[in-house]
Amino acid sequence: MIDVQQGSIPTTWRAADGSAVTFTEARSAWTRAAHEVLADTATRFNNFIVNTELAELVQEESGIRTQVKWQHWLPVVLDRVAEHCHKNNEPPLSALCVRRNQTVGTGYRYILELAGLPIPDDLEMHAAAARWQCYQHYATDLPADGGLPTLPPKVAAVRQRTSQDLATTEAAEAVEAKHTATSRRSVTIPKPEPLRKPVCLNCHVELPANKICYYC
Repeated sequence: MIDVQQGSIPTTWRAADGSAVTFTEARSAWTRAAHEVLADTATRFNNFIVNTELAELVQEESGIRTQVKWQHWLPVVLDRVAEHCHKNNEPPLSALCVRRNQTVGTGYRYILELAGLPIPDDLEMHAAAARWQCYQHYATDLPADGGLPTLPPKVAAVRQRTSQDLATTEAAEAVEAKHTATSRRSVTIPKPEPLRKPVCLNCHVELPANKICYYC
């Protein structure tokens, strides 16, 4: 362990000797390390890695650490990995990095921009297909049929709940509509009773407007 006084550690440094490293140099080293970590992640079918875990592994593998929060440098490193993969005709490894809720978020859009592709309506499913390409290239445990693009468990669970909630709502609305229609059909509107004109008390003949009976 390096014995240094509090405050003497630079913002970004080599873990081996504590020497300062420029952020540009660190970013290049982190990009190489991230590519290796992501490629290793892709060796297991349907595997992925959370951004916080990737940030830690990248620093560990590169031997370069920083006090700067990962949110400020990891997205740039992932963009560099995406550029490297695109330039070298490799599958988009950065699609394997997800957030804590297992979604790729808007950062995935850069992969599409590099490929000149439009932003799809379902970004998560597109990212699942991109990860599937990575498994086809790197995975050592592919299913016999090659498998299919698969959403991460948390994303799939949210969509299933949403679908179930929608189905429940639609079913309830259908029952309510049927009940309303049945109620409307069962309501009987009473017909107004015809007005009874006055009759003669003696002969029971209907009286004219002047109420004078001409038969009695």
